[in-house]
Amino acid sequence: MARSVLTPVVLVRDGSVADGAGAAIAGLVSGGAYVADPPGPNGVKLRVANSDTAAHNVTIRAGGNGVTASGAANPGVPFEGATVGDLVVSVPASTTLNIGPLTSDRFTQADGSLSIDFAAGFTGTIWVFREPVAHIGG
Repeated sequence: MARSVLTPVVLVRDGSVADGAGAAIAGLVSGGAYVADPPGPNGVKLRVANSDTAAHNVTIRAGGNGVTASGAANPGVPFEGATVGDLVVSVPASTTLNIGPLTSDRFTQADGSLSIDFAAGFTGTIWVFREPVAHIGG
């Protein structure tokens, strides 16, 4: 099954931006989600709100682990940092956690995307934020 795309909210350097509505996690449990390339994992932060009465895991897949954005088998580890493995974060009941910023060398999939999976029964909301790109020289 193909993953559902999550569109990042681009943060504004020396400014502000609204969070937006986020994405309902319940609809992402069966297939997972992804952040397309660009930005993939580069400069990405997640905010995960668990609205259930039990703790649930969110898993940020290491490169080469899980399935690609299209739902195909991952062809392998694109970067050495991916050998550290997945990042599994337990989100307590009725709690919101911030995760990241994430590193590209650990979490970039072969297609450049970032893959995120959710435990069965997970309900709540996820927001994806991307740090602004630094411009050198004005």
